[in-house]
Amino acid sequence: MWAELVKNLKAYPSAVLTGLDVDGYPFSVRCVPQPDPSQEVLLVQIPPQAAIQPGPAGLLCHSHDEQIWNLKSFGVHGTLEQQGNSWVFKPRRLIAGMGSGGLLGTVKQIFAPRRTAQQYLERRGLPRPKVDWDGMKALWAEAKQPGPPQPPADAQTPGDGHGGPPVRSA
Repeated sequence: MWAELVKNLKAYPSAVLTGLDVDGYPFSVRCVPQPDPSQEVLLVQIPPQAAIQPGPAGLLCHSHDEQIWNLKSFGVHGTLEQQGNSWVFKPRRLIAGMGSGGLLGTVKQIFAPRRTAQQYLERRGLPRPKVDWDGMKALWAEAKQPGPPQPPADAQTPGDGHGGPPVRSA
């Protein structure tokens, strides 16, 4: 994994490192990871004011053109550790992204969500949900009509629920 990570990393000028802040919320910061082959870790510089904490973390490298086409990406799961004034990202798993893995990788990315959804339903003994395609087409046709959207005929108006002016409470 290490050799592939280093090879992929060379194609990107920077990455987005995401970890958790002190309250457990996600926190992201852009960085330029530097491979340390002796320990097979990535050295990252994080601004002192960044709220990121040591622990589970992810690294995302991505690029695209000005029109958001030609997307290429990969991700890495790992852990973030602080060593003195320095930060170290210890990679655990490389995750292929768009544009990686050639044609086979792209085909896998297209079909993986369908397989994952099917497995989810099977584990829970749930049927595949029915989609009201006629209803969807009607909504689409309505959305394409000029002018503001009209409420359904059976909808109540704002206010007292009987078509009167809005009721204001003190």
